[in-house]
Amino acid sequence: MTDVCFVFPSTAEKNAKGVVNKYLKGVDYDIKFLSSSDKDKILKKDVDLDLKELEDYRIICPIGADSLKYAAGMTGIQKYNGMYVEKKYLPIMHPNICIIKPQLEDDIKRAFSQIPKILSDPDFGKTAEKDYCFIETEEQFIKYKAQIEEANPIVADIETTSVSPFTGVILGIAISTKEHQGLYVSADLVQKHKQWFHDIFKSKKCIFHNAKFDMGYMEYEYGFEFPDYEDTMLLHYCLEEAVGTHGLKPLAMRFTDLGDYDKELDEYKKSWARQNKVKLADFNYGMLPSDILGPYACKDGDATFQLYNKFKPLVDKSPEFSRLYKTILLPGTYALKTLELNGGPVDVTFVEWLATQYQIDVEEAIEEISRHEAVKRFERIHQKSFNPNSTMQLRELFFNILNIKSTKKTDTGAASVDKEVLKEMGHPLSEAVLELREKSKMAGTYINNIKKGVNFDGRLRSGFNIHGTTSGRLSSSGNLNYQNIPRDNKDIKKLFKARPGYKIIQCDLGTAEVYYAAVLANDKFLMQAFIDKLDFHSYVAKQMFNLDCEVSEVKDKHPAQRQYAKAITFGIMYQAGPAKIAETVNKDAKLGEEITVGQAKQFITKYFGEAKNLKRFIDGSNDQIENHAFIYAFFGRKRRLPEAKSANKGVSKHAVRSGVNFLVQSVASDINILGVIDLITWIEDNNYQDVILPFTVVHDSIVSEVREDLVDEYVKNAKECIQRDRGLSIPNCPIKVDFEIGPSWGELEDY
Repeated sequence: MTDVCFVFPSTAEKNAKGVVNKYLKGVDYDIKFLSSSDKDKILKKDVDLDLKELEDYRIICPIGADSLKYAAGMTGIQKYNGMYVEKKYLPIMHPNICIIKPQLEDDIKRAFSQIPKILSDPDFGKTAEKDYCFIETEEQFIKYKAQIEEANPIVADIETTSVSPFTGVILGIAISTKEHQGLYVSADLVQKHKQWFHDIFKSKKCIFHNAKFDMGYMEYEYGFEFPDYEDTMLLHYCLEEAVGTHGLKPLAMRFTDLGDYDKELDEYKKSWARQNKVKLADFNYGMLPSDILGPYACKDGDATFQLYNKFKPLVDKSPEFSRLYKTILLPGTYALKTLELNGGPVDVTFVEWLATQYQIDVEEAIEEISRHEAVKRFERIHQKSFNPNSTMQLRELFFNILNIKSTKKTDTGAASVDKEVLKEMGHPLSEAVLELREKSKMAGTYINNIKKGVNFDGRLRSGFNIHGTTSGRLSSSGNLNYQNIPRDNKDIKKLFKARPGYKIIQCDLGTAEVYYAAVLANDKFLMQAFIDKLDFHSYVAKQMFNLDCEVSEVKDKHPAQRQYAKAITFGIMYQAGPAKIAETVNKDAKLGEEITVGQAKQFITKYFGEAKNLKRFIDGSNDQIENHAFIYAFFGRKRRLPEAKSANKGVSKHAVRSGVNFLVQSVASDINILGVIDLITWIEDNNYQDVILPFTVVHDSIVSEVREDLVDEYVKNAKECIQRDRGLSIPNCPIKVDFEIGPSWGELEDY
């Protein structure tokens, strides 16, 4: 009998052996199928394999989610991919997933590569001896005090009752002074020895996993300071930028000897919740007994130390990663921590009023829909009330009762009724449904979430993630996703109202992506517009269309041509072809005559005739991505693009375009973050923390609440911080920064 068995879901896998042989050489193995049926998707009832047949294998490799679920009793194939679980199972994602997600190919190769390692090492997966202690008495604290004092660096990891310090408390702090060791100190002892802990954290290098969370919580609850810190989450983000891969537990499974230590805790939570009739959503760590929470917290600390020792040398070895980590990520996470603690000022009274108004709007929209004859017919046919939120019922209404032709399919092949489709219909009923969706989204996603999320001090705090995108742009999470607030809806922004004696100030980078494209390409034609302080799109329009007026007059005299120029510029930046550019121009401009594909081609040729260095920059970047499937941005970000090697030309071209876009987008975002970092430093140096409160960053803008007598000083210094030369400025021509000011975020006027 062989040592390895691959378990596929069903005999529908006709080429199971070929799948394995693609990734595994020189190893004998068996293949078994959970189900003898030909179903692509199996259920528990379909399983007819006697699982006892698997017991004598050293390595059982469930292939895909169904095999993992029914052969090993686990869920989360991406989580467990390539992990040697229980010294028995080695789950592997089904290689077919690479058809739609080619970027996972490396993860699958890595999983298969574990097999020879396990077979050749009888101690593979063996864990080192651990030294964990839950410190809950004064005697225990005194015993370990010297150990902590002598160590440097140390890991610190907190356990809390909530994700926010404004709604929860710290239960204890886990400290690790070396690998395989962990101390968990109860909150009571931390409070009792608060000054000692303050001095420890202030004098040592502190390692965190998600420093923003731990530092923010401890700063708020205890006033602790961390002048020298590291973050294993951000170190891993440098090494692997893919979204959703930076959590402590998945990384611990991949890179430490701790295995799936979250599993025991999850099982306890489920059991406790069942016994006490508590929803899992309402469970918090304060409900855990110390004999469960203590060892778990120690493992968090141990895992973080092990990850630090693996990741830090790799980042330090790379000049690009080291620059990104030290220049952007570490100081950026501190700045974002400050924004999160500040929070935005909310007019609670207006929130209540607006919630009522939108609820009325929703009810009126539903009533309007119900009056349509087609809806009444639906209700007569089906003998039930029409639900405008039901996708199935909308399909029946539009495509069967109204006989409107379906123009788009979902991934499952069903007729789509998404926003784009409903807009195309141009039917009064589709417009009414769109209106309902918009009002419902405003009421639910925004107003109600803001209402629920406002803290006791009248401020709304939400999260910012510096590691949340592959492009380098910030993402937002929590009570409100600041990045998704509709630009054309002022109501939501009006909810953020300055206190008496204060103003809301927003500063924006002007035409940031075009500016930095010009700088990165060193393109004289593009840069000249900024040097001459001209409206960029008017400048391009005059050149492209040979307009007989001054650049300053283009916007008024030739608005259509300016819109065309704008669409052409961004089309070229994103490497759209003539057909796509013509489509965009004709769709977005809606002024004057439409342009043809042939004309768009001529414009592209003429554009690159002027912007020669931009053409060289784009072509050179394309070559780098096509040949190597990755590219570095200015501040050291690496974008891995394995899809660039795809045999599917559509997939590969999209990857290449994404890579070039990334070069420009990441720079604009990083410059803005660097501006925030310097702005926070200036605020703290001048002890303005209580009177100047930046509270959100949205794309290329920064929004702050500023005391009225400090407005001019704030604007002057914010501008200096953002425009500071970082090696990416046109000589003697820093990027333009625009300021707007008002009583609320939704009532801003030019400063």
